[in-house]
Amino acid sequence: MADLVYHAEYEGEPAMITLLFEHKSYQENFPEGQLLRYMSNIWLDEQKQKKGKKRKNSTVVIPIIIHHGKSAWKKVSMRTQFGNPHQDLLKFLPEFDYLLFSLNDFSDVQIANFKNTFLSTAAMLLKHSRDEKTKLLALESFLIEKLRTLELLHENEFISTIVYYLETVSNLTAKEIIIIFTKVSTNVNNIAMTAYEEIKQETTLNILRGLIQNGASMELISKSFGLSIKKIEEMVKMLKNSEN
Repeated sequence: MADLVYHAEYEGEPAMITLLFEHKSYQENFPEGQLLRYMSNIWLDEQKQKKGKKRKNSTVVIPIIIHHGKSAWKKVSMRTQFGNPHQDLLKFLPEFDYLLFSLNDFSDVQIANFKNTFLSTAAMLLKHSRDEKTKLLALESFLIEKLRTLELLHENEFISTIVYYLETVSNLTAKEIIIIFTKVSTNVNNIAMTAYEEIKQETTLNILRGLIQNGASMELISKSFGLSIKKIEEMVKMLKNSEN
């Protein structure tokens, strides 16, 4: 739902708004700089799409920082980054605001009760992604409940995304993650297993790409993976096809 143009009504007037989401796990000194770059890219892309057409107004971009770090986020004005310039110079400085959505401000019970299943699941995973294993495993009943809802909604892609996220960010092992999905249903377990196969294949291809780039011979690659040269040649072909 991010980076899409919404045709809305604001206080009785038509408005075109783009929502820009940026996730932060820690406080940055100058997040406005990154947000401004992303906002500029959105406006430049809009102008490219309008090339040759009658000029239209650019959309209003509302930047939203979703903070899921442990420390509190201290929000300051963008212009404070420039010290205390002369009044005449202020007109040359950019100034805009952003919305801050800090997960530290919400308890787990509040997040679990978010009406939107996608938001509730994503927010809980973001908040606890770097927790100790025992704390993450304590979320099992929450995940099972949300996964059952997502299954009823036929949101297989989002279920796969949860697998990818847990595998990439959390401290849980593959076995511990799969056990959670197994407790939901056979269908959800199959989705998780398929996602894991894709993760393994992607990891293998990345390693293969690195070996090739460093000039490793087919024989060395074959021994490294414990596979036949024919199988390695098939993987190389798959790698080339994925890059085309």
